[in-house]
Amino acid sequence: MTEIEPWDIFVLASSARLGPFPGVHLAPKLSAQSLGVAIRANLPLAPNEFLAAVVENESGGFPCPVILSNRRMYWFLRTDVNSGSDGPTPTIHCEVLDYAHLGTEIQVRPMTGTGEGAELDLGGGRVIPLPRATPAMAGALAETLRQLGEAARSGETPSVESVDPEMAQRIAKVVPQAIEVTHRLRLHGGDLAKFRDDLMAATPSTFVTSALIASCVGVYALMVFGGVSPMTPTADALLAWGGNDGLRVVLQHEYWRLPASVFLHGGLLHLAVNMWCLRSLGPLVERFYGNLGYACLYLAAGIGGAVASAATPPARVSVGASGAIFGILGALLAFLLLRRRAVPASVLAPLRSSALSFVVFNTLFGAIVPAIDQAAHMGGLATGFVVGLILAPKWPRRESARGIARTALLSLLAALILTGLSATVLNWRAGNITAVDMVRDFGRQFQPPYERFVELAKANVQVAKLLDQGDDPTARAELASLLDVAAERGRENLDDIAQIQTTEPRLQEVARLLQAAQTELNAGLEAVKQYLKTDDRALIEGPEGFVAHASAAAKHDQECQRLQYEYLLENGLIREDAEEVD
Repeated sequence: MTEIEPWDIFVLASSARLGPFPGVHLAPKLSAQSLGVAIRANLPLAPNEFLAAVVENESGGFPCPVILSNRRMYWFLRTDVNSGSDGPTPTIHCEVLDYAHLGTEIQVRPMTGTGEGAELDLGGGRVIPLPRATPAMAGALAETLRQLGEAARSGETPSVESVDPEMAQRIAKVVPQAIEVTHRLRLHGGDLAKFRDDLMAATPSTFVTSALIASCVGVYALMVFGGVSPMTPTADALLAWGGNDGLRVVLQHEYWRLPASVFLHGGLLHLAVNMWCLRSLGPLVERFYGNLGYACLYLAAGIGGAVASAATPPARVSVGASGAIFGILGALLAFLLLRRRAVPASVLAPLRSSALSFVVFNTLFGAIVPAIDQAAHMGGLATGFVVGLILAPKWPRRESARGIARTALLSLLAALILTGLSATVLNWRAGNITAVDMVRDFGRQFQPPYERFVELAKANVQVAKLLDQGDDPTARAELASLLDVAAERGRENLDDIAQIQTTEPRLQEVARLLQAAQTELNAGLEAVKQYLKTDDRALIEGPEGFVAHASAAAKHDQECQRLQYEYLLENGLIREDAEEVD
């Protein structure tokens, strides 16, 4: 058992005056969180040294605590080192000072140039900024250091028992606990340092995460530049840019939408949240799996999430990187499951807890908010976990040509497995398409060109009115201008109608009738254009004239609407007593 020295009791007793102040942690109630940057700095503690108190502090916006041990004090300062064209790089360095070397006149003064905080002058040009400290707290810290400095320089330890024997007994019981806590924190700091070194050696650069973020932001910028709403883009706009739609994927085999949708986002907030998550989680997983393995993981999880979304009714437009991000979490869980003995226990537990908490929270949140694509999240999570099991490397990992070849081969295997599973899932979805799905998909394609057809039919009425004005020069000029615009729009609309695709025969007939109606409208407009050149009335009233084509267009339109009504009625999508549109 370690012998308890009077000096150790004296240091803890002197530090006790700091206890009432917020932001102060006294031994043995210390944790890795309270030490902040100090735990990562791996303090150079002597074998018989233990931590007595931690005072929360910051320097240049970074948490930089002041630490008192039973032998000396530590504090951290930020310095900006000029790194060239990239500008100054902030670094944190640790200062150490034995109590015997403290100045004889430790002073507290207000922070220079500010109205808040204080500066602690230790003497010898050593000044510690305390921007968040109250005057009372800074004064208590100064008094503690003065007391410790005087005792250390004298070589004599004041007797605590002579002042408060009961306090001395209580502190004596705390010393072994303080020593044990320091030992655990020392191991934790060493584990962190080694773990950090292993990560940096395995994957020196996490450029894939940066490239993925840049790609998502770049696609968003292009969408906004192209006229898409930056905050609330419509489903049609997202679909036009490659949004995932199960019916388009299943019925029209637009498989390119599966990867494309991963790089699209439904507004600035959606993009910001996903990119923040990717920046927070991506680098760690990229260092675990390497640049190539991580890129394959991300794409596989994104596609897996998109497939799950496409296969889950009701069909809807889905975009975003969240499925891929859930896949990154799945891969992290797979790695921690397979390599749990390679990762230090002090690192493994919080990593696993954070990953599971993120999954549970987002799953529950997704169940509450209907707009969140839960299927994409779960599909991405499952895909990332399985692919993570396949690609998980040995640890610590070192990049080599052999390792890259292994990752490439395993990525190919994962791609083949994912392709087979995706094909099975999408084939199942194709066999479970409902009439509602069919109408929704058909309506999304049919409605815009039909609305344009209605507008052109109204233009036909205006053409007839201008024709009734005979040879009036103003009317003929207006008619010629109207014909040029309507004819061009009619040709464009006919091309759009030809792009409508559906596997339902009756809906195919509806599209064919609209195409026939638009063809008749276009032919009628061309007849009027020829009439203006020749004044041949047969081009207006004859069997191939404007009136005949307009009448044929109206009949095709009526038949088109009748077939739609019957299809909806037979499939229970409207009531039998619903009003039929003429």
